[in-house]
Amino acid sequence: MPKEFKYTDIGSIELSDTSELKVKIVDDEYVDFRIWMKTEKYTGPTKRGIRFYLFDSNFEEFCKLIEKVKKVYEDLA
Repeated sequence: MPKEFKYTDIGSIELSDTSELKVKIVDDEYVDFRIWMKTEKYTGPTKRGIRFYLFDSNFEEFCKLIEKVKKVYEDLA
């Protein structure tokens, strides 16, 4: 029997009429950034995304990287 995951929705960003980026906390241990599709044939998550364990240095490094992206964006704007 497959494991049931606990998901907590954090938020989403509409990317197009048929897709959005959803951010969820999984099992109070991971943050999942995933593209979700909404079409006539399929509605749900895709393989496109990334999941970080919240309690190691990878997530902290990811946050630092996002801060760098934000700084470059602000410099360009």
